[in-house]
Amino acid sequence: MLKQSEVEQVLAGTLGKVINSSAIENGFFALVETEEGIKLVAVTKGDCPLEKYWQAEKSVEQDGFKITLLVKNANNVALVRRYLKWTAPTACGARGVSVGVMEVGDVDRGIILPEFKNRQIKPVLADATAADLAKAGRNFLNLTDEATWSVFAADWRNGYGANAAGLTTEEEIVKALLYGYSMIGFDASDKIVVENTKLDDAAIQKKFEDFPMEFQAAVNASYLNVEFQVGKHKISFTPEEVRRIVLEYGEVIMHVQFIYNSYLKSTPWPIDFELVLRPNGRPLSAKEHYLIANELERNGVKITTFLFDALDKLSDEELQLHAEIANTFEYRLSIAHAEVAQNDWKAFLKVAKDKAHFKVSTVAAVKEFLKKI
Repeated sequence: MLKQSEVEQVLAGTLGKVINSSAIENGFFALVETEEGIKLVAVTKGDCPLEKYWQAEKSVEQDGFKITLLVKNANNVALVRRYLKWTAPTACGARGVSVGVMEVGDVDRGIILPEFKNRQIKPVLADATAADLAKAGRNFLNLTDEATWSVFAADWRNGYGANAAGLTTEEEIVKALLYGYSMIGFDASDKIVVENTKLDDAAIQKKFEDFPMEFQAAVNASYLNVEFQVGKHKISFTPEEVRRIVLEYGEVIMHVQFIYNSYLKSTPWPIDFELVLRPNGRPLSAKEHYLIANELERNGVKITTFLFDALDKLSDEELQLHAEIANTFEYRLSIAHAEVAQNDWKAFLKVAKDKAHFKVSTVAAVKEFLKKI
């Protein structure tokens, strides 16, 4: 069995300073600071079953070891994630606090990892939208690869997440899953029936009455003449509110259910599901949030986070009510651009029962934001 100390001694004598190394079958993967820059290296002795999968630049023999410089590409970093499990993203789940990085540039994401040491907060090193990546001429694979190198270099074994946010198509979801993302952020805003938002109550009632009588009766029985306890608040609906929410968001609920059942319900590994809904570019109201969440739960959809944006300047009271709704349905609130808000995040977390996901715009801003929570 190869000893790590022997491997690192050989590498130091032939290539340069070893940043980190970790065992694979009959060998080690290592990051080495060479004269030509940081290189991914495989050190083996005897047969290594991974050799047939990696793409090599060159190999040399030294003191009985085979030292192979590997191409630093998507194929090889995928091997690192597969065989060094701790370098791959993992789901955060519906509890606890996590902080994500929205930045899409080529940056060292590992520089923030020491800030998370000894804190019960999970880093999400990639938390970018498809739209932002497209503007930058990059893709989701770039970000997971950067995160993997950063985690390997820092020897970070406490876990991290990666969120493919703002997805709108099934193709994007499939790609993100293949790239190993641990969180899928799905934006279903385009399924909101926007034209119904422009109708008056009489027109909405007429359209609602076109539904089968059994459906109308079931909706009314579920939401009228009843108060829903949400933390210290109570939520109730008027007939006009129920009809309008059902007509505007009915297609959303059905489509989200389809997406969840088709791609996220039975994955072979845990996946976080973040839902994004922005009607006409505004945040959901508390009543819209509650009814949508209630219907999704009734249809077996398990979301992990529900996204709101700090740029909308929601008050502490509004955000806390949304957090209480999230608590009711056992998921977390997700806050984009959290570092720009004037909200009291410590008070928010108290109401949210220490369950939230915060998205911060840049790697550089993470350190200061962590002081706020």
